[in-house]
Amino acid sequence: MRHTLWLWQWKDLLSHWKMYFHSGQKLTRRAALQLLQKTVDAARFSANGPGNSPLASKRNSEMIWKTIARHNVHWADCLALMNVQWAVLSPDQRHFIQEGFTCSGSGHHLPCLMADVWHPATDLSSVYARLLVSETIVQFAIVVYAAVRERPHLGDVLPVTPQVLMRCYFLGGSQPEVALQCCRVMALSSTKDISRIEREALAFEYIMLHAKKGQWSVALSVLNSSREIRPSAKRLFRFYTFQASQWLRAIASVVPMEPHIVAEAITCAPHWSYALRTFERWGSAEAICALLARPDCIAAMGWEASLRLCAEARVNNYSLIRSILTTVPSYHPQLMQLHATAIRPAGEVMYSGTLTRRAYKFVQSGCWAEAIGLLCGCCYYDVALPLALYAPPGFALPHSLLKYEEAVHRIKLSTIVSADASFEEQLAVALHGDGTRLKNLHANNRLRSLILAQSLRSPNAAGKAMDGAEEEKCEVQCFTFQSEKISRLVCRSAGIKAQRYFMQVIPRVLRRHHFGVEEIPASELYTSERYMTFRSSNEIVSEREACNMLCAMMVEHLRASGKLTGQVFLREIAHCLASGKVRLAAADCHALPLAVLRAATYFHRMDAVVTTRIALSTPSQHLMTHPEALERSMNALVLTGRWQRAISLLQRTNRPYPESFAVVAYAAPRSLAIKALNMLWKDHAKSQWVLLLQDLIQGDIRLAQEELIHCSSRINSHVDEGKILWRRRVLGACCALLQSSDSMQYVVRAANISSFCSLDVDEHGLQRLLPLLSWNQALTAITDLKERGEVVEEHWALLVCTKPSISLDVARKIISWFPYSFLLNSVFLHQYALVHGDLVTSIKAMARYHALVITEYRRCSTYLRPFLVFLKNALRQFDDEAWKKASVWSLVRRLFNQVVEDPKFVHWGRQGRKSIPFSLREDGPLAALFIVGFLYHRLSRALQMPIPAAIMSRLLRSAALSTNDSQCALYFFKSLKQPNDVERSLLVFALRDCDDAMTVLLNTGRFIGPRPDQVLLWSDPGLGSEKWLEAIKLLSQSPPSQERLERLCANWTKEESLRTLKLLQRTHGSSAEVRPYVELVESLQQQKIKSE
Repeated sequence: MRHTLWLWQWKDLLSHWKMYFHSGQKLTRRAALQLLQKTVDAARFSANGPGNSPLASKRNSEMIWKTIARHNVHWADCLALMNVQWAVLSPDQRHFIQEGFTCSGSGHHLPCLMADVWHPATDLSSVYARLLVSETIVQFAIVVYAAVRERPHLGDVLPVTPQVLMRCYFLGGSQPEVALQCCRVMALSSTKDISRIEREALAFEYIMLHAKKGQWSVALSVLNSSREIRPSAKRLFRFYTFQASQWLRAIASVVPMEPHIVAEAITCAPHWSYALRTFERWGSAEAICALLARPDCIAAMGWEASLRLCAEARVNNYSLIRSILTTVPSYHPQLMQLHATAIRPAGEVMYSGTLTRRAYKFVQSGCWAEAIGLLCGCCYYDVALPLALYAPPGFALPHSLLKYEEAVHRIKLSTIVSADASFEEQLAVALHGDGTRLKNLHANNRLRSLILAQSLRSPNAAGKAMDGAEEEKCEVQCFTFQSEKISRLVCRSAGIKAQRYFMQVIPRVLRRHHFGVEEIPASELYTSERYMTFRSSNEIVSEREACNMLCAMMVEHLRASGKLTGQVFLREIAHCLASGKVRLAAADCHALPLAVLRAATYFHRMDAVVTTRIALSTPSQHLMTHPEALERSMNALVLTGRWQRAISLLQRTNRPYPESFAVVAYAAPRSLAIKALNMLWKDHAKSQWVLLLQDLIQGDIRLAQEELIHCSSRINSHVDEGKILWRRRVLGACCALLQSSDSMQYVVRAANISSFCSLDVDEHGLQRLLPLLSWNQALTAITDLKERGEVVEEHWALLVCTKPSISLDVARKIISWFPYSFLLNSVFLHQYALVHGDLVTSIKAMARYHALVITEYRRCSTYLRPFLVFLKNALRQFDDEAWKKASVWSLVRRLFNQVVEDPKFVHWGRQGRKSIPFSLREDGPLAALFIVGFLYHRLSRALQMPIPAAIMSRLLRSAALSTNDSQCALYFFKSLKQPNDVERSLLVFALRDCDDAMTVLLNTGRFIGPRPDQVLLWSDPGLGSEKWLEAIKLLSQSPPSQERLERLCANWTKEESLRTLKLLQRTHGSSAEVRPYVELVESLQQQKIKSE
């Protein structure tokens, strides 16, 4: 009984595994964990029972592990199953798994590895084990060829697992020829169970074998034909191939090349000898810097030649110089002099705080020679002189330091200073004598700051003008001196910003030496107080630079009060403008908007509508000179649908920043988006963000998955705000560019998000998702943003408020977030009118909304789509009686004129006068309804929005049954894509009194297309004025009555029959639908001829 129960449990479990293996049903993580636990329990129960474990069966075990691999179950969840599986494996199979783990280095391939255990036979398992432990490619090749010779039934091809093939590629890096020969006799035993990431890694490693052999053309050919490698990897490989061959083009060129191109060729040369040959062909300062940036070139040339090149090009990159100085022997007697000479150009541009920190680290670590060389190279002789006591014995001090020491002794003996004194002498006088006697100072900021600080503290400076003193104070910078008194004199004479930054850079223990305190000093006057003082004073902002100061004061004021948001900031700007505190010249009117955009860095971001208005009203040449304002303008233009303007700015920008400019791909058409991304990639070939977007726009999500997995692991370990923002951007890009819901599910799973919400994506991703959500889901999304303190865009609120079935209270709540938006107020009036059945108020709200779109929003299509919803709501909500009772024709006629004044829609006026002339000419019973219907139809087609057939059918019915306007009925009939017979009957009824009804109907393809019988009826001259009644009767029958048609055609003459056949040929051609009617006419005509 117990054995039977055990067998029944296994059959039930195996049936579940088979269901997930063969069907397309998704195996969730929760279901996988439950199934794994049941399988482990059953396996352990069977291990203690009478029978063998079903996991010992190849069919059962392979099916279970393949199911796990196919549904991407995490390897950590499978460890318990692996333990029970391990107990039933053979020693060779265990060895195979151990070597596979050693080769892969991670557990991500565990399911595939466990499935591969059963693929090879027992003798191949031992072969694989030997291959995986091979240490050289030669040993690997010997085992492969021996295995092939011993098994002739394999057909000279050895089936291997992915781990074995990867081992071949790894060992073949040093001898790619041997590895490629091995690849000719190896093939994967099974490819269907290999993950896409593994297939990509295998393909790329195979390509690298050709590249390492020097066969770049073959490598590129294999790369382009491979479907496993992601597009970004292909681009990077092609770019690497191009860069690696640049040195060849540089050497072969007979035309002088640009220095930066030569430097790039040297940097990317695959060997140091190629870099040296390129440098010998085209030498320049940029080429020297590129050459010295390569450690292999420094090792090949030696440190002496490298330092000579440094001196020749006056290299001022300290990190590059430092990498060369580390190769100088530590026992060289001229070590300090070499350091001082090499660092001299870098000392001219090195920040004083950075120099102090570097010298302090050298002193703390006891590197006295390096410290003295650094200080002397930067002309800090007074700081270096006390360190000379600690210099290693036998080492020569720098000549400049000895010269400074001599000058100090001379100053103490005599105060006379020559006019042509050296820098060392001038520094000695400034530190130990009377610096006011110095003339013709050397160009050294440290010496100049010391002299200025002494002059500011001198008694003669008391009568100096206050503004001049402030100007000189701004010229003083913070520097380190050996004397604590002099250091504090200079540092305290500098500006408050310079003091704060210098104190942040230097080591904390040195702050007291420079400032007498250990904490960063506060501002002289709180900016909040400065702003309030400005508001109450008579001071006026009239210059460009003052606009930046005004915005900075305003930001600090709002930050101190805890109200730093974009809306409050703009309100303060409006207060200043209204009170006349800003009066700029006409040529400087763009300065304040640009300052507002730059100040937006202090809060999350500004409202996209306001930013777009600034971007569209500011000349592009001014935007180009302010990168911060330009980046925010690009983001806002994309959010509001102004992608044409965004692409224009992108094309005019020199080396645009990819993180900000790549967002244009979200809104532009696919072809233009790809061109824009390619343009960015040319300037930033290694930009991870551009590569990610290029992959996503082609539907490849592997790079996005890797980024999200990396971010999720970092976020789980500790809260990293930067990683959270990066994950939001990646998920937002996926939402904005992906077209497949399956791909989006894989992306969300890689992000390890249990419940997806609006805070998981950026603004672009949310904008793509909002139209897809129901009104309550969309409300939750924007409410989460509002509670978080982030910006909720006006057009997002507009989109939610115009969703179907949304209640008036919910719309009132959303619109209350925008108390100053006239646009949303018009939306609320329209919704209120719909609920209360007020057609007049609804039309007025629509007209007001459209007028605002024209004047304030520049007819943007983002705001025209809600207007289309308003038109549809009015057509659906109000019946014919409401349109007849309400006097809205003048309002609707004015709305029509507003719409056709748009240059894009100006041709609608002519079409309207042709299609609905009576409704536009004078007020009729339903004239306003038909004008609104006409606008809805034309606008839907212009914005490529679907047109419900029920609305067009209702308009046709109203025109046919309630008016005599046959042209209006004909227009709405033609608006139907697939009219039915009832709608054809309505058109016939509307044309009942028209003299040319036959011509109109036979020229209307949608009327006679599916009903060739109508051609027979309308071509009959004997029916007279009653044709329309017969047509309606015939349309009521589907298919039409054969007897009725025979009676209709029975009395036709030969000429009448021939004319009807020509009409059928002209309207339907030789289609299958018309053939029975042609045969009917021909047979009746033949019968008539026979009877005669």
